[in-house]
Amino acid sequence: MESFYTIIYYKTNALTDEMISVGILAGGGEGPFIYFSKSRLDLLKKILHPNTFLSVKRHFKALSEKVNKHRTNATGLRLFDPVFSKDQIEELSKKTKNAIVYSEPTTINEWLNADFFKVLSTSFLGASKKPNKRKKTHFHLKWKAFYTSNRFSEWQKQVPIHEINEEIQLDVKLDLVQSKRQKVVLGVDFNLNESSLKKKIFIIDLLNSQLNSFNIIVVHPAVKTNTAKSHFETLNDKYKNVEFIGFSEFKKIM
Repeated sequence: MESFYTIIYYKTNALTDEMISVGILAGGGEGPFIYFSKSRLDLLKKILHPNTFLSVKRHFKALSEKVNKHRTNATGLRLFDPVFSKDQIEELSKKTKNAIVYSEPTTINEWLNADFFKVLSTSFLGASKKPNKRKKTHFHLKWKAFYTSNRFSEWQKQVPIHEINEEIQLDVKLDLVQSKRQKVVLGVDFNLNESSLKKKIFIIDLLNSQLNSFNIIVVHPAVKTNTAKSHFETLNDKYKNVEFIGFSEFKKIM
């Protein structure tokens, strides 16, 4: 699904269709993302009846929580999002009897991530959400959003390894595969805990030994901890036929 944004308005006068833009919602890419301007909500508080404002504020809070929960759900495929897609914007408006209005969705021709959404929020609302330093998007979420995007339309995604080699009857899926060009790409975070990392190392070892005719690429985030660096250096020395490439660099060349 292509990325898009829509401006969120509150209709302050049903007779004249007077509206105030209060927020922005964007879907696709690493989204969905949502932001409501504090200053514009303060304005609504001044012009609406207290009970009406509380109801509106509760609605915005519930919507924000739903969007954020959906974005951080590691099990879902966020690139195709039936809850926050273009087709569902009108349904969101109907739930509030059109008191809250969403603009016609506009396609975004950039990769949608937190940084670009911040630019959008500032451009339309004059402010953006302050970053929470305690929370960081995990590599596997960014990686999954990236490799399932349209950029890799010519690649097979989440391919069971037994489809490549029938002799390997294991429940292992490969992130990206190009059978004709004999390429396999796997995302691995070396900063994982020891138990999780061992599973990934097992898969790399399996690919190296059983798919030796394939060009194997392992994409990884910055290696931070001493333990992670130790494992990374060991694997680099051990597997000469495996290409290890940083996520940032991989995004530039693909």
